[in-house]
Amino acid sequence: MYWQPPHDLDAALGSGEWRTRLQDTAEAIAASPVTSWWTSPIDLDDQHLVQFLDGDSPQWEHKPTLTGLRTAVDGLSLEHSGELYGSGTADGPAAGKWLDGTWWSAADMAAGGVAVDWKMVSGAWWSAPITRPGVSTARSIGQPPLPTGLVFVEDSFGWTSATSWQVSATREVRVLELGAPEDWMNLVRRYPLEVTATTKRGDWWRTTGRDGSWAMPDWPLVAEDWDAVHLSVAGYLTTAGRALPVDEGTATVLAGWPPDATFWLADVLRVAGGPTPWRRDTDTNVWSRA
Repeated sequence: MYWQPPHDLDAALGSGEWRTRLQDTAEAIAASPVTSWWTSPIDLDDQHLVQFLDGDSPQWEHKPTLTGLRTAVDGLSLEHSGELYGSGTADGPAAGKWLDGTWWSAADMAAGGVAVDWKMVSGAWWSAPITRPGVSTARSIGQPPLPTGLVFVEDSFGWTSATSWQVSATREVRVLELGAPEDWMNLVRRYPLEVTATTKRGDWWRTTGRDGSWAMPDWPLVAEDWDAVHLSVAGYLTTAGRALPVDEGTATVLAGWPPDATFWLADVLRVAGGPTPWRRDTDTNVWSRA
């Protein structure tokens, strides 16, 4: 997870005999024909948007908002550089932290005489172009087809109901492919946004153990050249959660981006099918049509 140190189990599995065993297993899985699609680019003919439901009614329908995406993306530079959180510095980023079960903003802490320590604050730990409104889609797999967005979830809230919609592009689209760590590093190098003086410094330090300058893509600039960005499963497995070098003193982390997910930066989509209701069996953790 991108906002806390690795668990003891994570550390144990990443070293010694267990690391060797997992490496052998990973190589066998990667060589299997079943996972050959993990390196494939976006499938524009098979894209599904998943809406998770807070209630217990899989029949609930809410047609997705597919417009206003570029306008929402244009606000991401301010959001991730910290300006929307208030003023912050490399030694005291703004936003806030949890204290005794209550979220304190930077202003609250200052007013209450609480010292702001960048190692303690937490906030927008993700570097994916997550917006409101926003659209992320992925393909379906298996028979009967199951949208991978149902099971490839970075930060699950334990949903048991969902609705999916098939979407398609209204015109030819420019899709940037992320299939390896180098693709993400090159994206940040081409469209850099400095985020050291934000809550990402504390969050990414906790999860990677690295302290120093941090950067991520400046998504409004990316959106000038690309309509969407797709992260393959292989790209996710080799890139997500790692402190990757951008230059001699700066690193980046790909965070909050599920495998095979495509984030859309322009208003180029339409609903092509659906809605399809889904229900998750809490005993088996398997999704099926409701």
